[in-house]
Amino acid sequence: MISSLLEPRHRRDFLRIGASAAVGLVVPSWASGTRASRPPARRILYIAGHVDRPLVDRLGPTGFNVGILAFLYARYSAQHGLRLSYNGVAPSRLPRALAAHLRRLRHGYDEPKTFLISLGGWGNRATFEAIRSAGVERSLAQIEREITGPLGLDGLDLDLEPSTAAENTPAGWHAVHDDLGTTLVELTNRYMRRHPGHVVTHAPIASVAARLYARNGHVRGVPGSLFEATRSPRGNNIAWLNVQFYEAGDPKPTSIPEFYRDQLVRPMLTQRASTGIPRPWEALIPGFEPRYHQSLPVCEQALRALNRTLAPWGSVGGVFLWQYGQIAATVGTWGAGLQQALLTST
Repeated sequence: MISSLLEPRHRRDFLRIGASAAVGLVVPSWASGTRASRPPARRILYIAGHVDRPLVDRLGPTGFNVGILAFLYARYSAQHGLRLSYNGVAPSRLPRALAAHLRRLRHGYDEPKTFLISLGGWGNRATFEAIRSAGVERSLAQIEREITGPLGLDGLDLDLEPSTAAENTPAGWHAVHDDLGTTLVELTNRYMRRHPGHVVTHAPIASVAARLYARNGHVRGVPGSLFEATRSPRGNNIAWLNVQFYEAGDPKPTSIPEFYRDQLVRPMLTQRASTGIPRPWEALIPGFEPRYHQSLPVCEQALRALNRTLAPWGSVGGVFLWQYGQIAATVGTWGAGLQQALLTST
């Protein structure tokens, strides 16, 4: 996920994806019979920074039902092994009140909230390199022992991005996935085998979602698309994608609804069996950043337009925002507005 302090604003100029070959838009026969069984819409808020009592008091009663803590970092050396830190703080030095704050957020309000922690982020491919060096299974055991277990979290968000502006090109994004895509897949599949009741999400920018998840991007060592590589007997080990539609993920000049339909949903409709995702619009969660000229009215309008675009099948499965610090003073208004927009198309 993108940090406003780290991410150059010119990222949006990169990663334009050309129009794909036309795909026939056929309404699947099962669509009309699945609307009633759709899961509750996910209203997701990333939280970069400290979780304290004022945050709990403001966020708890809002319409957001998923929180993602950003970020968990990892570094590795032969001498010290794998070292983890959350917001720059070693697990042993985290405030004792943090687990209690998260427990209250998860269970202390009318609607329970799911809480994940995000690994990586812009500029932190080193986290995935460290996990590869330490071994994925051993790294997961340490993450569970030091972070997800003590904090009572419900899973992981995996955010593999380049580390430098020089890599911020289509070739650069493909290269980081060529290098670490197998680690990304192994983390996902092994975590879900260890915790089948938990959640793993990924957080690609929109063009990466289109190139490498909705299609076979020929990532080195990965059979098929990233969704195909995480197929499971129950469906897919990726619960959903948090698709960034801001900064480098902004699909301009194509509109977000058009890109979502043509570059994400349409190709995935042809791969339902191989991905285990029968309703891709429920697994593709669009994300916005208020500071990226995406005010609440802009986000509401985009969600309603997405629902109009998806009318033949259903409605978009949720929305996410980066991040709490940008809307702290009006988080209740944002939660209510997004919740209502997800229910309507006009």
